[in-house]
Amino acid sequence: MVNNMNKLFLILVFLSSSIYGDDHMPETPSFPGLLSTEMFDLGNNMTMHIERRESCNQGGTPKHFHPAAGTLVYVLDGTSQSKSSGKWQNYSKNQYWFEKSDWVHGGEEDTPELPAGTCQELLVVRIAEKGKDHTVFIE
Repeated sequence: MVNNMNKLFLILVFLSSSIYGDDHMPETPSFPGLLSTEMFDLGNNMTMHIERRESCNQGGTPKHFHPAAGTLVYVLDGTSQSKSSGKWQNYSKNQYWFEKSDWVHGGEEDTPELPAGTCQELLVVRIAEKGKDHTVFIE
């Protein structure tokens, strides 16, 4: 009985992916290169989200903001860039920047191109209210 249930489940998954394949699903904006993510309960209805990301030749990110307490981005390796200070600035290994709460960014027309082959490994730390999205994408 269990074996037949497993087969039925696999058939349903296959059929649903055939009917609702990627070309029929709306694309959700995201950040490239997610390697790992963890969430920690801080108490007082707050959580800390820690992500490790790695990407190369990344132009920019989709327009978004981070509610609650903001975001700290630490460059583990390579070069990245941010406009969090009000002007575009490059950040290299062992440098970091802070993105204040509710600051809308990403998708800027003036995003500078980094040289071809530019890679980055980032550690991203966000504090958010428990049960709420730590990143909100804007269309």
